[in-house]
Amino acid sequence: MQTIYQDMWQQATAAIAREQYQTDTLINNPTDDRRGVTVLSYLQASQPLVNEINGFLQGVSELEPQQYRQPVADLHVTVLSIISCISGLQLRNLNVAAYCEVFQRVLAEVDSFEVAFRGITASPSCVLLQGFVVDERQLSALRERLRQAYRDSGLPCSIDSRYKIATAHATLVRFNAPLQQPQRLLNYLAQYRNYDFGRHAVTQLSLVFNNWYQQQQHTRLLDTVQLR
Repeated sequence: MQTIYQDMWQQATAAIAREQYQTDTLINNPTDDRRGVTVLSYLQASQPLVNEINGFLQGVSELEPQQYRQPVADLHVTVLSIISCISGLQLRNLNVAAYCEVFQRVLAEVDSFEVAFRGITASPSCVLLQGFVVDERQLSALRERLRQAYRDSGLPCSIDSRYKIATAHATLVRFNAPLQQPQRLLNYLAQYRNYDFGRHAVTQLSLVFNNWYQQQQHTRLLDTVQLR
């Protein structure tokens, strides 16, 4: 994962320095009807971690107050997007019970695991928290089991349609307006490049129907499973 995060950092910082970053104008746009189905772990139960994140985000807001901060209740690590967000998808058109049955069956014998959050990386449109699983094979195996089970189920899914997820990151900031102080922001992010934010114990996973930004007001919890 470190190599992926490092490559992202180099590309993003170069783009921001050249003012070639990307802004997202659809955040909080009521006409945005993109919806999907996701397996994820919410971070808010890990209070020491959340406190560190909030301290970092306060510094971002002081430099760039117009940018979108991911609210604490929305902070999460995506395990797998079962249906990547598409325009017009409606929950009533999905067989929710069948999606939940697959979810429960796959997770019935999955052990809890821990994610260590160390350092900040970025993309041209976001600031991300770097997550590392002690045994990367455990998360990779879980993702593969979910992929296979949903593909074999015959249920509509679009797994890996955008990209094949290989990290355990959490999105913290989305650029939704021109940056006012791009170089000062880069300097601030660099201070947290290797910062130890803390750990998150993944003891349960949620299956949700969500919008693009995983905002709670547009999210419906479909199922939750406690891991062993």
